[in-house]
This record gives sequence, structure tokens and C-alpha cells, in this order.
Amino acid sequence: MDTPSADLSRHFSRIFQPHFDALYRAAWRLTRSREDAEDLVQEVALRALPELDRLATLDSPRAWLLRVQYRIFVDGLRRRRAAALVTGSDAGDVDAVSSQDPSPEELAESHLSRRRLARVWHELDRVQRALLALHAEGYTAAELAEFSGLSPNAVTVRLHRARARLARLLKKEPTGDLRLVGMET
Repeated sequence: MDTPSADLSRHFSRIFQPHFDALYRAAWRLTRSREDAEDLVQEVALRALPELDRLATLDSPRAWLLRVQYRIFVDGLRRRRAAALVTGSDAGDVDAVSSQDPSPEELAESHLSRRRLARVWHELDRVQRALLALHAEGYTAAELAEFSGLSPNAVTVRLHRARARLARLLKKEPTGDLRLVGMET
């Protein structure tokens, strides 16, 4: 005999589980931290639980869940006033393992590029970071508008400005020097 909690668990899994991977990827892109991404998705799940019946009737529960996640993220930033989203130790987890082993020089260049990006990433405001991160995840301007509460035109303009600012910041950021002392390049 199924208990009400078992029924609720199955109902929740049926509605929430298909969107878990997308929520986690988006959360990781926002936070750049495994633990923070897990916490963010867990908070979304907690907020979704009392809304299961409503979610079941939506054409796109993912959009609703992502909107909730985005708002939780922005609210958390406002409360903490912390802009540090990427730490040096987390930056190495960004790239997936490739099928060909890169050379030591390629690894070093990649590491320096990630570090440069992480440094300038903090100089973007939180809305720019969030929109760029979610857009990089593959969400369209219309989808971003839907769960950010901005108009599609405003999202497009903000994405353009965020990309332009990121490019300017990266241009000003020193690239670093891979040459080792005593080594010819």
C-alpha cells in the first residue's frame, strides 16, 4: 500500500526530474561552484514542492523552474552582496575532458585563459553575469525574458552590452606569459 508521502514523491519526481539536469547546469553556470549549484537546485525543489499541481498544468514547467532559480540566485546575491562566483579551485572543473590529451603548453594557456575570464567575470554586474551564463547554456533571448521578467528587447540589449563589456575587460586584462625562466620559446 502506497503512503501519501510515496505518492507525493513519485508525483514530484515525475514533474521535477526531467528538468533536473538543465537546472543544475544553469545553476552551475550562475554560481561556478558545485556546492552552491546543488544548494540552488535544492532551493528550487523546495519552492516547487508546494506548487506541484500548478507545475503539472504548465506547458513549460522548465521555464517556471528556471525563473524561480534565477530569482533565488539574484536574491541571494543581494542578501550576501558577494560578487565572487568563481574561485581559482573551481575554475579547473569548467572544461570537460577531451578525447585528445592537450600538450602542457595548451593546458597552461587554457588555465591562464580561464583565470583571466574568472578575474574579469567578477567585474560584470550580477545581471550581466546571469544573462551571459544562461545564454551560454543555450537559452534564447525569449526564454531569458520569460524567466527574468525583462522584455525580449531588453534581454537582447543587455546581452549585447554584457558581451561588449566582457570583451573590453578581457582586452585590458594582461594575458600572462607562458615562457619559463631559462627556457627558449
